[in-house]
Amino acid sequence: MNKKIIQLVLFLLGFGLFMFSRRSEIIPTFGCAIIIAPIFILRFLRTQERYALGLTFLGFLLSLNIALFGLFNIDDGFGTLAVNFIRSSLLAVLFFVPYLLDRLIYRRIRLPGAVKTLVFPILVTAILFLSSLEGPFDGDVAKDIYSQGPLFLQQTASLFGLWGFVFMYSWVASFVNYLWEHRFQCRAVAPACAAIIGAFLILSGFGLIRMASYPDQNTATVKVAAAVLTPRDGKPVLMMDIFNAKQASPFENVMRRIEDMTKQASGKAAKIISFQEYAIIVAEKDRGKLLKELQRIARDNRIYLNLAYSYFSKNEKGRNMNVLISPEGVVLIHYAKRFLLGFGESGETLVFRKGPEVIQTAATPYGVIGVATCRDMSFPSYIRQAGQKNVDLMLGPSYDFPKSETHSYYLRAIENGFSLVRATYNGISYAMDYHGRILAIMDSEKSKDGMMVADIPIKGVRTFYSRWGDWFGWACVFSALLCAIYAFVRKPS
Repeated sequence: MNKKIIQLVLFLLGFGLFMFSRRSEIIPTFGCAIIIAPIFILRFLRTQERYALGLTFLGFLLSLNIALFGLFNIDDGFGTLAVNFIRSSLLAVLFFVPYLLDRLIYRRIRLPGAVKTLVFPILVTAILFLSSLEGPFDGDVAKDIYSQGPLFLQQTASLFGLWGFVFMYSWVASFVNYLWEHRFQCRAVAPACAAIIGAFLILSGFGLIRMASYPDQNTATVKVAAAVLTPRDGKPVLMMDIFNAKQASPFENVMRRIEDMTKQASGKAAKIISFQEYAIIVAEKDRGKLLKELQRIARDNRIYLNLAYSYFSKNEKGRNMNVLISPEGVVLIHYAKRFLLGFGESGETLVFRKGPEVIQTAATPYGVIGVATCRDMSFPSYIRQAGQKNVDLMLGPSYDFPKSETHSYYLRAIENGFSLVRATYNGISYAMDYHGRILAIMDSEKSKDGMMVADIPIKGVRTFYSRWGDWFGWACVFSALLCAIYAFVRKPS
């Protein structure tokens, strides 16, 4: 077959499949796409003689702008187009960088084949890990597309965090390309085959053993309710409109709904109730009044009340808050959201100040409870504080934008050994244990009363990741630097 035709096929297969790897409004999502697409993209890059880097970047730019077109609906005009184009183009740069480095480094390295296959996954993991530390994308970039596979394999997160998945699935692309380069000759590729198959078998065995320790029927549990104030007219409130107008909620009406739902949860024997993010929005002067009402509701219903509210300030930016109140009416946690969604003077950063980078916890008869708000759960190193503080139950009130289609941020539970309850407005609420098993799930659009109740283990587990953190991510960064140094102190092979 003509070489140009082969290159065209590789390009179309690689970037065509890559479009199916991400959440999209116009293209369905297939989990395996992020494993298969890089095989063809990498093959295209390594065999294309002219304009390889430029064409590869163009592929990412086009595929991401097509797949993510209109995903973030800001308004009906230029704003939506601009935000989506800028975001998708920045993502294109981020995903392109490891391929750029591979082009510069791979051919210069003289190492045994089994070792050389590690270069590409090291580069991908290092770049995505560094992007997760702070910035507009965070670990969310890799989370939704790399953290997949059977539940026993998901237990890998308790060792390596998210970065184990990024590495493993990128290794598949590198390994297949290595086979391709050697025309699939068994003797030549045997060591590399043994290495990757052995790694997957070891991780699978670890996961199966870990899941065998799942709590039995005698394990103590507590009923926890997730409450969502579903819109009366079925149309979710657009927070951008609220931010721009600094519009407070109708206080009496919303408080009545909060109290009614708390009574409902208490009547179902729930000992803890967690409301969504932006359950109520108040002016700064009404914060004291709100807290007194919430304390009274917690006392009257003898329940731990967790609620995320926000307040606007006239003279400065307000805060997006998250409060936990005991059945005695004592404020145990009063937490300001750390990682706001927005750029400059847009989104949450237009009206709110970020909180301190500290996870707050409270000891209760039902284990140690921690709280975090929505996007805070995107940052693995930040949430690891909960694992270090031996949190048993994490409450994560959220408002999803755009609407979530599946349970989000669940990997944090496996990484840190806590159960997680996520009450989500405009999306999927769920409860899961520390092995990632879904205990209850609720779609905000399909729920009649906005209430979900689940029995949650009152004791979590300690994990290697919560103790040692992102050691694997940093190891990949260090290894990437070594690869670059090694490549450029030797002549090309």
